[in-house]
Amino acid sequence: MTARHCTLILALGAGLGACDDGGEVAAPTGDWVLDVEQPLPVWLSETGLYTSLPKLTPAPGLIEYHPPHPLWSNGADKARLLYLPPGARIATAEDGGYRFPVGTVLAKNFSIEGVFGRRGQEVSIETRLLFHRAAGWTYAVYHWNLENSEAQLVMGDRWPERALDIEDATGTGRTDPYVIPSALDCKACHDTHRQAEPVIGVDPLNLDPMLAPHFDAPPAPVPLPAASEAEAAAMSYLVGNCVHCHHGREKGDNAAFSLLPEVLRQNTIDQPTASSASGSGIRVVPGDAEGSAIFQAVVRAREPGYAGDFKPMPPAGITRVDPAATEVLRAWIESLGEE
Repeated sequence: MTARHCTLILALGAGLGACDDGGEVAAPTGDWVLDVEQPLPVWLSETGLYTSLPKLTPAPGLIEYHPPHPLWSNGADKARLLYLPPGARIATAEDGGYRFPVGTVLAKNFSIEGVFGRRGQEVSIETRLLFHRAAGWTYAVYHWNLENSEAQLVMGDRWPERALDIEDATGTGRTDPYVIPSALDCKACHDTHRQAEPVIGVDPLNLDPMLAPHFDAPPAPVPLPAASEAEAAAMSYLVGNCVHCHHGREKGDNAAFSLLPEVLRQNTIDQPTASSASGSGIRVVPGDAEGSAIFQAVVRAREPGYAGDFKPMPPAGITRVDPAATEVLRAWIESLGEE
């Protein structure tokens, strides 16, 4: 068994090489990225997205981008790529959302330090793909091997849970799990996005200015309507981590409760939680972070031994408390008590 043909399983502190057995995937003809109607290749190196896979060197025509309001992903570093077919552009729709041409591919690679047994090196863990076929949007996840040299396609919509032990970000010495999702997990999250298309990382509120030349009409930046630096930091966190679900539109389980910047204050300050919430309380109590439901759900509910009623937010794919969220949400809520 070669290194290339083993996927990564790190569970309970033990590193094991194992091969996925999920059925046949047809070999692509040429670089898959140039014709996404082809079957997905088994190996990430065969997608044509990278010229050097271990170094994640983008292939010609791939566009690197960085959303200004990043999503917290258990402390992982993420490298994002966008591919548009030759001559194609992103269109701006009448509702203000974006439309991506058939053939669009978005790739997001996750790398992280502190994986148990990796001697502190930063290694790639997974690469997620979102691509637009004629029949609609499709998702795929590639799982990197122990040698950090290749990644293999995760077969099927669901697959047995793979958990990686990673060092606690707060330096307590304990380990936290990092669970790689299935393609169906990706779809469940992206389908809650407030726009018509499920591209969370390229959004009118969260647009990398470097992408402007790739639109049919360059979009104007959308400023955050913040009354202070503390509020701007809190809005940035919420835009990056929350508003793709909490947007107030009839799409997704949490859509009725909007955290969009323009309604953030009126929907949170001194407002009680809805009957469908996992706990009862006031969403934001000015001057009292610990007494605010949002702080409890985002920060406290994910801490070991939490005894409250609120379920952790965001609810999927996150296992570690974001230190920045703790800081910015506390600073904003406490600043409200001074107004």
